[in-house]
Amino acid sequence: MKQSMLMLTMALATLVPAGMARAAEAVPLKQDNALKFDFGGDIRLRYDATNNLPDDGHGEKGHTDYMRLRTRLWGKATAGKLTAFVRVADEFRYYNSRESDKGKQRFPDVVFIDNLYLQYTDLFDMLDVKVGRQDMAFGAKRIISDGNGGDGSRSTNFDAVRLTFDFGNKRTLDAFAVYQAREDWMPTLGKTHDAKSKHNKSYDYDTTGYNHNEYGAGLYWQDRSADAFGWDAYYVYKVEDGEHSDAIAASGLDKDSFQTHTFGVRLLPKFSETVSGEAELALQTGTDSLFAAMAYGGLTYAPKMDWKPKFTLGVQYMSGDEDGWRGQNAWHPVFNRETGVGEAVAPMFDKYAYNNFLYPHLKVDFVPVANHKVSFQTGPMFAPVSEKDGEGGSYGNFRGYYAQVKYSIAIGNYFDSDVMKGLAMAFTGEYLGKGDYFADEEDGDAFFGRAEITYKF
Repeated sequence: MKQSMLMLTMALATLVPAGMARAAEAVPLKQDNALKFDFGGDIRLRYDATNNLPDDGHGEKGHTDYMRLRTRLWGKATAGKLTAFVRVADEFRYYNSRESDKGKQRFPDVVFIDNLYLQYTDLFDMLDVKVGRQDMAFGAKRIISDGNGGDGSRSTNFDAVRLTFDFGNKRTLDAFAVYQAREDWMPTLGKTHDAKSKHNKSYDYDTTGYNHNEYGAGLYWQDRSADAFGWDAYYVYKVEDGEHSDAIAASGLDKDSFQTHTFGVRLLPKFSETVSGEAELALQTGTDSLFAAMAYGGLTYAPKMDWKPKFTLGVQYMSGDEDGWRGQNAWHPVFNRETGVGEAVAPMFDKYAYNNFLYPHLKVDFVPVANHKVSFQTGPMFAPVSEKDGEGGSYGNFRGYYAQVKYSIAIGNYFDSDVMKGLAMAFTGEYLGKGDYFADEEDGDAFFGRAEITYKF
């Protein structure tokens, strides 16, 4: 832990002066088309503690607690409407427990290219073009948000081409093509450690999360032209190409290529100044007669009060199958394998691939005082379809009762200094009281806690 804190201090000592020196400019090429340079970065320090979290289905993990430090540096060069952007990142961990984890992702781990793209804006007065490794998200991020499903929040990038057409009056159409290789094909620095040593072993970043490459293309339309009603519509074609994991083979789908077609619509009605809604429905077809669905419905009440409360009643649903996440009716994540609902929930699903999931819940957000935010959600969780246990029986349908609270503080706003503006702190606590969906002796209550400090410059 002392070594980890020393590395944090060294990183701050190096990066804070860099943040003060931002916005350096080169000699202009033209008076109206100057070549400009900018750079910055961010540091994220987390300490996580867990107990009895789910383990890819019906089992559970033991206790863990660990520190993780992610640093990212970015640089940007702009000439008129053309921008070149690069960001490099590194994240290492220090495990206090479990003993078996102490060799994973040790300092310095791997420095990698997190973003690298060219962007040209306002082509023909209506088109933005972005080519290369980039972050990308649409709507409520239920379909497109995380291209790197195999490494958690370490990175979320896509290797993609994205075209954004602006039709005016808050109406846009995005067309994109994505290729996610199983292993990072760009240069990295620092990998690997000695895999033969128990406490100094390597960690394989399988970027897609599985034994295959992923690629696809899609369209995403957004319309916010009417104040009282917004809507999105989308289509995404995706292919998972190559050797599949043991879990897929065990389900009987031993195929070299798995394809999905996902069609969806998202509606955002505003009923009054204080009441609004959200509804999203997506249908999915594909290989082996796949037919699956994802849906969300929510109603939000936001009264005009000083503490800015928002009360949301919502229901989230992904279809399922008795044969697990590769069955004919199980929802397949498209390009989104984020944590989703919560850290204590996501590990139920292989690589966070939510399916067979029903979650009616209440969510409350408010600002008790300036610069402080609180968010709370709670509700029961179900598996609509009973899943086979491999011994002729089935697991139950009640996943458990869940509660989460988040508290964040914008510390930098208390300082009269531009250097400190990017400093923030956050805390998260989660509880999952497991139900009969879990195997006997694997149903202990699960807890997750996190303390986080971030600094952006």
